[in-house]
Amino acid sequence: MALSGIAGGMMPPVQTIQHTKNSQSAAADGGKSVMKCVRAGNQEVLLCSDALMSYASPQTGESVNIYKAENYSKDNPIYLLKGLDASGNPFEQEVDASKINPDYCSYNELMVLNVETGHTSPSDYMHAVMARDKAGTGSYFDKMNYLSYAKEVMNDLKTVGSWDTYLSCSRWIDSLLKYCGKIS
Repeated sequence: MALSGIAGGMMPPVQTIQHTKNSQSAAADGGKSVMKCVRAGNQEVLLCSDALMSYASPQTGESVNIYKAENYSKDNPIYLLKGLDASGNPFEQEVDASKINPDYCSYNELMVLNVETGHTSPSDYMHAVMARDKAGTGSYFDKMNYLSYAKEVMNDLKTVGSWDTYLSCSRWIDSLLKYCGKIS
């Protein structure tokens, strides 16, 4: 199985090293959670097929799976992030999409905003990846102004004349800002 486009670049083929859950834990969650541990180089990452969005970094070993929390509603947009941190330890974190400041957030929070605003297409994902790449961050948990880096990416796109991607990135930024109440 080959994965590409994870963490902003091409990734060599990865090897699936685990694909099953024990029958007791599968029965506890109705059997709907399918986990795959994959290896990319020396890093093992956890990707779950039942997540709304999953991504992983073969460089750091971090992997994140985004789910709506059980108490999710439009008035209470709580998401649950599960995965492995850079040390390979499992983590779980709740994120309230309505409280994310796109001018200073983690990449994980930016991806929650993507899910909350319906930006789950590969091109929308790539806008976030390009901003993260421009920022030069290592960890998905590092906070910074990703939107300023997305605007730098837009300037690069303008310079090379990639107008479709430029306009798409502009709509993506405007949508995130509108959701966060920063523009009307």
